[in-house]
Amino acid sequence: MGVLEIVVLVVVIAGIVIALLGWDRYRGSRTSAGSASAAHPTDEVFIDPDTGQRMRVWYDPSTGQREYRPE
Repeated sequence: MGVLEIVVLVVVIAGIVIALLGWDRYRGSRTSAGSASAAHPTDEVFIDPDTGQRMRVWYDPSTGQREYRPE
């Protein structure tokens, strides 16, 4: 295996790892607004820069988890 093949392999593996780790970064939680969640809407609202969609922050006091759901 030559140097070029090793470099290409390292770049591909690094890309896969980065894609897997960053997959859920800006996506909301998989729970929908109608599910049995203890999360409550907050007054925090923002425009998602990627989609331009208005998002509301939901907060679950039992876990401290914040969810970002479309309005």
